[in-house]
Amino acid sequence: MTALAAPPDGTATSQAADGLRSTADEIRAFLAEADEHGTETVPSEVLHEWRNALTRFQRELEQTAPDEWSRWRLPGTWLDSHLRLRSLIAHEVGKAYWDDRSKIRYAEIDIERYLWGAR
Repeated sequence: MTALAAPPDGTATSQAADGLRSTADEIRAFLAEADEHGTETVPSEVLHEWRNALTRFQRELEQTAPDEWSRWRLPGTWLDSHLRLRSLIAHEVGKAYWDDRSKIRYAEIDIERYLWGAR
């Protein structure tokens, strides 16, 4: 998941890119701390907050900086990774809701599917 939460390129200077940058920093910090402490789960409410933030800033980027959006939306870019991350998180939050789970085990998240482009 850390790979998908890549920081936006330094040339992405819109306000929305700054929001995505801070969201990616928050995600990477959470994952680093979880890894350091050997945490095996992530609360679904945390994933829900990340999904909402990614959705908000991605939509804002698309609407307020369409040139940046179209340049960075290409496969293999940081924005492509963020779009995949949002999709992954939305899927996991949905599963947690239907399974009535408040925590999601990292080992159960099919990250490779999103890293390699299968959707």
